[in-house]
Parts: sequence; structure tokens; C-alpha cells
Amino acid sequence: MSTSKTVGIGEETCYTFIIQTGTVIPSKHKTSKWSDGAMVLTINPDSQHESKAIRVKENFASETEGAVTVDFWLPANIGVPKLLKVDLESNRMEIIKDALYVRQITVLYDRNPYRFPIKNYIYPHNPMKGNPTTAEMGCPPHFLVREGAGTLKHLETEKFIIDAREEDLKTIQTMVDWAEPCEYQPGLHPHPGICKITDYSKLPRFLKFRDATMQAFEGLKKPVRKEVAKNVVGNIVEKVMRTYQAETFESFEHYAEFVKETCDDMGWSKELALEPLKVAKIFRDDKEFGRQMLCGPNALQIEKVHSLDERWADAAVPEYAMEGKSVEEAIKEGRLFEIINDDLEGVPHGGSRSKELHGAKETWFVVLSDCLLYLTAEGNIVPVQIRVENRNDGQPPTFWSPPDPDITDLDHKDHLSWLFAKMWFRCADANVHSLSKHFGRAHAISEVFAMAVYRNLPNAHPIFRLLQPHIQGIIPINVQGREVLINPGKNTMGMYLSAGDNLGTVLSNYYSRFSYQNLILPGEFERRGVGEIPEYHYLLRDDIIAHWEILSNYNRRMVELVYPSDEDVAMDTELQDVVKDVVEIGFWGFKDGAGFPRELTDREKLAEYLTAIIVNISVFHTAVNFQTFTNYAFIPNSPTYMASPPPSQDQEITMETILKCLPVRETTFIRMAICYVLGSYSPIERLYLGSPAENKLGMLGENMAVSPEQEEYIGLLADEMRGLRKKIDERNTGRYMKYDVLSPANTPITTQI
Repeated sequence: MSTSKTVGIGEETCYTFIIQTGTVIPSKHKTSKWSDGAMVLTINPDSQHESKAIRVKENFASETEGAVTVDFWLPANIGVPKLLKVDLESNRMEIIKDALYVRQITVLYDRNPYRFPIKNYIYPHNPMKGNPTTAEMGCPPHFLVREGAGTLKHLETEKFIIDAREEDLKTIQTMVDWAEPCEYQPGLHPHPGICKITDYSKLPRFLKFRDATMQAFEGLKKPVRKEVAKNVVGNIVEKVMRTYQAETFESFEHYAEFVKETCDDMGWSKELALEPLKVAKIFRDDKEFGRQMLCGPNALQIEKVHSLDERWADAAVPEYAMEGKSVEEAIKEGRLFEIINDDLEGVPHGGSRSKELHGAKETWFVVLSDCLLYLTAEGNIVPVQIRVENRNDGQPPTFWSPPDPDITDLDHKDHLSWLFAKMWFRCADANVHSLSKHFGRAHAISEVFAMAVYRNLPNAHPIFRLLQPHIQGIIPINVQGREVLINPGKNTMGMYLSAGDNLGTVLSNYYSRFSYQNLILPGEFERRGVGEIPEYHYLLRDDIIAHWEILSNYNRRMVELVYPSDEDVAMDTELQDVVKDVVEIGFWGFKDGAGFPRELTDREKLAEYLTAIIVNISVFHTAVNFQTFTNYAFIPNSPTYMASPPPSQDQEITMETILKCLPVRETTFIRMAICYVLGSYSPIERLYLGSPAENKLGMLGENMAVSPEQEEYIGLLADEMRGLRKKIDERNTGRYMKYDVLSPANTPITTQI
């Protein structure tokens, strides 16, 4: 029988507090402690049985994770801890005080644990000045935390809990706000909504990366900046001294040697460097080209051809390229596919920063380039026609086919022409990938969801607790990206991408065709007609669908746990406000709100909505981000720009023609460096599956869904992810180019790079 039921009025019972603080910084050799003042705890504040303010003056872990356990005799009539107020106070001067990261507080009462997940920073106030009511130093004035799984507002019955919930949400809304919609040039499509704050240093503390992530990220960037600056200064001096000469490459082997030498000089991972060197050995093979279209960083472009549109009117695909079949036969048998790069329509040539980088002003040609691919009887996808159109200079499109198989000399003009055409296509594909799919989709669209969730769901909401580990990184990395990568005037994209000078136009093209249905990936694959490409060939499709099914099951369990019925979904006004914000602000200016639902009225649709968010922010981002170094470090495989005009149809191509067109040393280094930095995991990265042997952290421990049932479902999620990892490991046995980027042990649960 519980103590609270047996003691008399005025008697006391024991409340034990387990206070978990600090972030994980594995590189720290000692534990730093927060000792600026005291933590002040109040159980069930503003209720009839509110506890006294409990001051805990301990040395709290502030960098590495740690816990403090204290217990107190408190009046038994306080009862079950339903709500916990957490505050910090300190008499120290402002310049020497610091915020404290609080992960979770567990209260033991009547021998039962009551968990209060927080995952936020709090800044100590001066008790002589009274309790603050507004955010201070980028932190909430205090925490008001609901116990357990979280609750739905319309199911709460006690005023003090409802009031605390509303106060918590209003506080966050003052700290996180949407930017006003931009005025776009006529003809340009609006972009998704973004955070109003443009300076990373001014973000709320809970939206900034933890120190370990920032230290690792800056550690990777510093030598890169130093090398780029050295190149720029050296080029200026050589120009003045009239000794400048661009550092070009004499052969494909020279590019491969540069990859190895750069990795050694920069101290980059030799294991990672091995992958582009393997690509360098096989990149000319059409089967490898096709493999990268199915398993590379931009492998969600391919679509079955049902009939050829007018862009292919002048195409002439040789039958020897399609196992003796005509185009009509290939289409009828469902074997013809295409990849279209229309996101580059209307984008002028680039190269505005070329002189700054390597001393000579260059034009980086932006062309429209598309590809027809054929599904062979063996299940391989191979290119059979490439279209190249220099529309900016008014040139007619040219069409290129693979050489006759009887021509085996790779230096033959037909082989070189085909290789050159593939490079023009890969250049267009790389620009679309970097600007549209990586930044435009994986980053910018995910920020919409994060903004809507932070502004409309309080900490107490079970969906906030479900999503918080997934959305926590996207706003800060996007704010940093807008400061550094795409900031007009210092656009890093313009340092190595031909279309990088005109990101806005590329994104407008992409968003004009984007809709919510693109995020429902099983349906997207079906719409694209790629289901017939055999298993173990289209590995991105297979792995994404596997993740979708696992995460869909997980979200369905979580939703059914906290929503007793479909009616409860419809009655959840806080959830409906999220959906409304996504449509009305996040996709303002998009036709029909980009097709996003304007309300959610049943549990099944809610689970699908959550799955779309989580898959885009974790799985899709992983697919487009964490294999760029493998595919892009060896520049001839996928050039970022081409420095000569595309060839005319009758032009004879030589190796000299090709090498003259490819990026020089300085921009090759920048491309490699950016791919390496962006493709590196944070030291505190949380993955769907942890691996102690590889020093990788798993999802459990970062979760805010902390009820026993919720953690049981996280355990089921981990079990299913282990099964997927085993399948991927077995599939990779004996493969020359392994595809394990979407192994759950390599897939972060959030975007923070």
C-alpha cells in the first residue's frame, strides 16, 4: 500500500530526484561541473497541493553526461508528481555564469518513477531580481514539464497543468518565429518558409548545436579555409609577379593521385579516401554509370518512359545499345527509363568566383542534359542516349550514343565522345543534386516541419516528444547554411558549382513541381514506375522502402498509444495548428499549399504524415549527403562545372578536349573538401542503431518519449532496424562498391550537417 495513502494529514513522505544533466562530448578528458548556483524544483506548481521550492545545490555535470540524486521529506498530500517546474538561480556576475543542459529529471514517489524529459538549456537568474517571465540569454525562464508520455490538451482536466502547457508554448513562440514571406522576382516560384533568425549566434540556446558537434565541425573546416585562403593569396601574388599558371590535371590518373595526396595531406580518413579511388578505376564503364544512377547521391531522379516527348524527337538510339531492341520495343517491354534535369532551365552560366579562386576568369557552362537508360536482361541499368543543350548560347541540342561494342579501344574517338557526353550529363545531375535535392529538399523542406512543430506543440505534447530528436538539428544547420553556403556575395556554392551563382532560380524550378506526394516515398517510386528494376540493383529504393515500413510501424504504434480514437486526432487543436502552419506559412505561395493536408482527422493519416517528416529529415538526407565524397571526390566521375562549351554534333573529341574542360586543382580541392566536411558524422551523432565497437550512439538515450510503452516501441524499432542492417550487410558481401549508406548503423536520426 502506498505511503501517500497510509500517512495522516500533515505527515511527510520521501521524494527522490534523479537529475540528469550535461551533453555527451567523448573527446573530453575530464568532466566539467556546473556550480554557478542552485537548481530550484517545484512539484505540481500553482496547484492546490504545490510543493515548496526545493533548492538543490550540487555540482551538476555540464559537458559529459552525469546525474545527481537527492531526496527530501515533503508533505504527503502533494501526491503524484504530475508537473515539475525547474529553475536555476545564481548570485554570480553575468559574465561568469553559464547555461546548463538538463536532459531529464526523474522523481521517485511511492517507489514509482515519474520521468520528466527536458532536453533543453536553462540560464540561471539572479534571485534578488525575482523570477524572470521571459526568455533570457537564449533560454526559457524556467521549465514546466509534464510527466511521462505526454498528453493531449483536450484530455487534460486540471487547470494548473493546462495553464503551464500554454505558458510553455507561448515562451517558445517568442523565441522561434517565421521570417516574413519574401517578394520573388516575376517568374520565380516561392520557396518554403524559414526561421526569422539569420545569425546563428542569436539562435535560442536549445536550437544551437551542442559543443561537441560545433568543435568537430569547426575542426574540419579550419584547415580547409586555410588551404583555400593560401590558394587565393598565392594566385594574387603570382598574378602580380606575372608567374601565375593554372594547376591543371594531365590525366585521369593525375586526378586520382590528387585524391589520395589531398587526403593524406589533410589528415582525412584513408578508409573514406579508398572509395573514390575505387570509383576512379571503373567510372568509364556504363554499368557503373547506371549503378550510380540507382545507388548514388541523386538516385531518386529515374523514371520509366511510357512515350518519348519532343525533347527526344531527334534522338536515334542504336539497337545494339538495347540488346537489339528498337525504342518502341524497349518502351513496350518497360525497359526504357529517363532522367531529366529541368531544374536547370533558365539558369545562366556561372563562374563568378573563378578568378578569385584560381586567378583566371572562366565561364562555367550550364547546360540542359538528360539521359535515356535501358534495363538489360541481367537487371543492369545502362545509359543509351544523352541529350546536351546549350540553351544559354542558343545552340541546338546534340545527341550522343554509346559506341559500337566492336570498338574496344577506349581512346577511340567514339568512346571519348560518349565519355564526354556522360560528363556533361553528370555535371548537370550533380548541380541538380546539390542545389535541389540536397539543399532544396533534404534541408529547406525539413525546416518547415521543425518550425511548425516548435511553434505549435508544447513540450508536454506526445508528438513533440516523438519528433524532437528528429527535428533538433535542422534549423541550426540551415541558418548556418544560409550564412555561409548560399549567402549572396559569399556564396560557397558558387565556388565549385556551375549553377551555384543562381541557386534561387534552380530552387524555384524545383519547387514549382514539388508536392507533398513526393515525400510519400513508396507512392513516389510507384508513380515513377521503377518497381520492375530488380532487387539488389536499385538499392536506394529497396533501403528507403525498408526504412519507411519500419518507421511507419513505429509511428503507428506511437500514435495509437496516445490517441484513443480518430476523433481525438481531429480534436487535437495543437496538432491541427502544426498542419495549418505548414500549409499557410511553410508553403505560402505554393499551389494548393503544395498538396499538404490542411487537417489531419485520423490516426492512419497522422502516422503517414509523421513518417514522411522523419524519413525526409533522416533517411532521405542520409542518402543524398553521406556518399558525396565517394561519388564526387574523383572529379572526372561527376564534374561540378565544365569550363569549355559543349561540343557540336560533329566535333571530334580528344582526351585533351576533355581535360581542358574539367575543373582545375583549386576548385577540385574545394569540391573534395566540402564533400568531406559535409559527409562527416558528428561525434555525438545519434543513429537508428548504435555500435559500441565503432563508437556510435543509438537512438535510445536521445528520446523524449520516455514512458515504458514508448520505450518498448523504440526497442521494437531497434529490433526491426537490426534486421535491416543484417540484410544490408549480407547483401554487400563480395560487392566491389558496397552500398551501406542507409544501414541503420549509418543513418542519423536528424539532420545536423
